[in-house]
Amino acid sequence: MEKQLSHYTLFLFDMDGTLVKFKLDFEHLKRVTRKILEDNGIYLEIRGSLIETIKELRSVFAEEEEYNEFVKGIENIIVKHELEASEKAEAFPDSIELLNILKSKGKNIGIITRNSKAASMKTLEVSGLMKYIDVIVTREDVAKVKPDPEHVEVAIKLLEKKAEDTVVIGDHKYDISSGKRAGCFTIGILSGVSSEELLNEADLIVSSLEEIISFL
Repeated sequence: MEKQLSHYTLFLFDMDGTLVKFKLDFEHLKRVTRKILEDNGIYLEIRGSLIETIKELRSVFAEEEEYNEFVKGIENIIVKHELEASEKAEAFPDSIELLNILKSKGKNIGIITRNSKAASMKTLEVSGLMKYIDVIVTREDVAKVKPDPEHVEVAIKLLEKKAEDTVVIGDHKYDISSGKRAGCFTIGILSGVSSEELLNEADLIVSSLEEIISFL
């Protein structure tokens, strides 16, 4: 398969584990959420992300308003923890070099993340990456988060591009699934949470951002 990336015009990056080191303690958030649920007599296994788990709670509540109020309390805790973690965010060594090269070649750059808008903005500011970014699509901007393709589709539409113009880069299988389902070229990066085996659906797997530079 052709791995040359120079003809693509839009590069969409996951944020945590892909462009930045982001020290979010997911296990802590799961423990806190589990305690809140159990304190309210709700015993629900937390499978995967907290976002999906929260959505499963709708059937527990008779009234929509009651459900929304309960979920808002959990979401506030999650956002607070994300904001605390974003204060310590660091760009990976080759993030700025790669983004600089993409910009010098006239490429558009976007962020597609399951994080909150506030935490995403803070992360990009603290890590020094904000000035390179043309669009940011967070969980608040979509009805369905990754692995659904909506994150990717929204970013493409906002920048008036096409799927065939676009590369999706991420460290999680959800990033790859989202990109593939949207019809984009996908790159799995081994800098975050996933192994090569978990990223095997990607069109290209790299060990670092520096490797991507060699394909430009």
